[in-house]
Amino acid sequence: MTQKQTTGMIPEHFLGKAVLKMHTLDLQEFVESQLAENPALTLRDAATCPVCGGDLTGGRCLQCGLRPAENYDSHILKYREDEYPSPDSDFPEDFPEPFLAVASPQNLTDYLKEQIRIHLPENLHSVANFIADSLDEDGYLREPLIDIADYLGLSVPQVESVLRLVQTLDPPGIAARDLRECLLIQLNQLDTGDPDVSLVRVIISEYWELITRMRLDKLAADLHVSKDEICRSLDFMRKHLNPYPASVFRDPWSRLVPLDSPRTVPDIIVRHAEEGLVAEIADSISHRIAIDDFYDSLLSEISQKRQAARDSDWIHIRESVSKARLLIEALEFRKSTLRKIADELLRYQAEFFTKGPSALKPMTKKELALRLGLHESTICRATQDKSVRLPSGEVIPLETLFDAALPVKELIRNFCAERLNDGEIVQRLRELGINIARRTVAKYRSQIGIPRVDYRVA
Repeated sequence: MTQKQTTGMIPEHFLGKAVLKMHTLDLQEFVESQLAENPALTLRDAATCPVCGGDLTGGRCLQCGLRPAENYDSHILKYREDEYPSPDSDFPEDFPEPFLAVASPQNLTDYLKEQIRIHLPENLHSVANFIADSLDEDGYLREPLIDIADYLGLSVPQVESVLRLVQTLDPPGIAARDLRECLLIQLNQLDTGDPDVSLVRVIISEYWELITRMRLDKLAADLHVSKDEICRSLDFMRKHLNPYPASVFRDPWSRLVPLDSPRTVPDIIVRHAEEGLVAEIADSISHRIAIDDFYDSLLSEISQKRQAARDSDWIHIRESVSKARLLIEALEFRKSTLRKIADELLRYQAEFFTKGPSALKPMTKKELALRLGLHESTICRATQDKSVRLPSGEVIPLETLFDAALPVKELIRNFCAERLNDGEIVQRLRELGINIARRTVAKYRSQIGIPRVDYRVA
């Protein structure tokens, strides 16, 4: 016989790490499945929001942000009992209007399809809707017309004729197949009597290669105009034309996240309060999970041998209660860990939450782990796939707070607005004490969605 020590993970470690990695929606689904499987678990009742029906945590709805007053409770109960209250029901004058806090779920595709139903003949709706569904996040049609025609059983000219009609819809420049076509579509919807529009149209349609290479002297010579007129045309393009037609349907913070990622319920909510910025954990279900009183008392009686039970019943009760306790401990561990992370990030990155991306301070997950006295792997699991709602209402990935290049990207965005090229941006950054290569500037510019053609004046 030999004696040896081995390292391993006990069941509560497995469950705790698995729960820690879950974001809010996954956690809710997991807890609901555990409630269905384990009879020793119970879900306590909780107050609900009178506007959206969400759970109230700390007297505040984490879905719509409403903090209802205490005197609303009786009216909520009366509304639910009557279901359809009479117009003269005794509601407070400041009772919130439910539809004021409801955000419109309309996106670009829905918006286009509404216009298609109104402006296009009914026999073209199916083809036009297919084109609307095929647009990418920037509003461009990247699918070849021959593939669309083959799928719909039509000819290419038939599909192209419908595409021309879709391109007349709002927003201007939608359903273009490239940047050049996008700009020309927008020009066609502007005042044709404007002399600047005429010159810009000629530049884009006939001298596209010269303008993309910014050969302004050659362009002015070929068009027999002065360089100042070319510069004025470029300024007109920058002010009146949009290379990303679908950008009006994206919130400002969407540039920090992948465009294909779905919108999620935030895991951490940062908001303004009387005492300043505060962070809340958007977990409306963990504090409601408890061990069923009947199973808890039954286990206590059997353990004290005050009540006889068969071995199978004893094993069932003991395992059910044990699993319930493990789940509750795992939920508490997740919530306390997220609370520590949120408080430390709020303290260290306070300027980021008030001033924006340019005020973000560099911080790695390893540094955060040292500050909190936790293992780096715990921080990685806790921040994985999590999101945070800013005081402005935007929801961004929690990983954004660990992007050390974010302030530099914001500076590059501002410099691009001044129509500087990559080399000039490198020089401006060096003046600020930031030394990065030109290819790095080009990479960051691409990541934040600045087009190659930024209409810079040479």
